[in-house]
Amino acid sequence: MTLGARMNRPPVRIPPKQKLSVWGTPWPLEPEFLRVRLKYVTARFLQMPEPRMALRNTTEILTFAQQLIDDGHPRAATELTRLAIEEDSAQRPLWLFLLGRLYLADNAPDYLETAALFAKQFPGDAAIGEIDTLGQWLAAPGHPSIDPARVHDWRAAALLGRDSSVQADFHALLARIALSPPLR
Repeated sequence: MTLGARMNRPPVRIPPKQKLSVWGTPWPLEPEFLRVRLKYVTARFLQMPEPRMALRNTTEILTFAQQLIDDGHPRAATELTRLAIEEDSAQRPLWLFLLGRLYLADNAPDYLETAALFAKQFPGDAAIGEIDTLGQWLAAPGHPSIDPARVHDWRAAALLGRDSSVQADFHALLARIALSPPLR
């Protein structure tokens, strides 16, 4: 084989090592899988016409998640938050919101897994002490009932700097109107 023949051959390419999302799934997704994921997000969460942009917008996701909770869909709020964290894992408020949701759901296994991932993503974060304390409490067998006040600062309204009492009063009024007998 001549030197010229060796120079015309393309170099041997070693496939790059596949990166993983914070949840351990391949990331970024191959284009065909990304299209399927975006179609799913668009169909599942109708309020997001452009999911790729919305999933990277912490404020929008917290707002959408709170709306889902207010409408009685807390599992959908948790799923949406996970999808957004997978899209951009640097969204710290979403991690805290997700940890708060898992705590309120009394879901110790998922809480502990998410807490470990949070600590890996944000080493030395000020919230890690409280996160660990709540995780130990959740993991303890027979712990007392969940105290929602323990994660008050991890709610969407607090993370967005809003007063949640106004929103709660508004939703209570809407529910009362919806359940009242029609006017004649």
